Amino acid sequence: MDTASDSDCANNCPVLPLGTYVSRSGAFAGINGSYFCPASYPSCVGKTNSFDLLLMNKNKTYFNSANNVYSGNPAVIFSPGSIRFVSAASQWGRDTGVDGVLSNYPLLVSGGNVVFGGNDDPKQGSKGNRSFVANKGNTVYIGVVHSATVSESARILKALSMENGLNLDNGGSTALWSGGYKVGPGRDLPNAILFVRR
Repeated sequence: MDTASDSDCANNCPVLPLGTYVSRSGAFAGINGSYFCPASYPSCVGKTNSFDLLLMNKNKTYFNSANNVYSGNPAVIFSPGSIRFVSAASQWGRDTGVDGVLSNYPLLVSGGNVVFGGNDDPKQGSKGNRSFVANKGNTVYIGVVHSATVSESARILKALSMENGLNLDNGGSTALWSGGYKVGPGRDLPNAILFVRR
């Protein structure tokens, strides 16, 4: 996990293109991270480019810890050689012995089963690009499902035999890098998931 900011930020937070995150970390792949409040949204005045969900970056800094003590939002925890998904960030302490932590929602697949049935109404279920992080065993997958609702994305991850999968930000934030942009670049981001060789 990488962040443009070094600590919690409530307004006018720094953001970077996914490609910049990838290059400055020497990563070989990356994807956009959690939901945030883009500068282009009128409702984001006073909290531009901020994000509210729990995150621990590669520098072992926890973000938004105070407002996520009792969070029921799911999270993914990256450790050397393994990945773990929890259904609520409140199940996770503040261990810094891991590589990164990201909370977002919804959890799409858990234990190989679809856990987000969702709602495909036009307001909540519009079709678009859906970014995700998922796993089969200790292998981590990142990707984008094109022209899908969130619930369709969950069913697609199950069809791909993913054991667990977490939805990431989407829409104008969607960006996927692997040797260059595969999707995006999308808007500049406050955080990103990166794959770095050890």
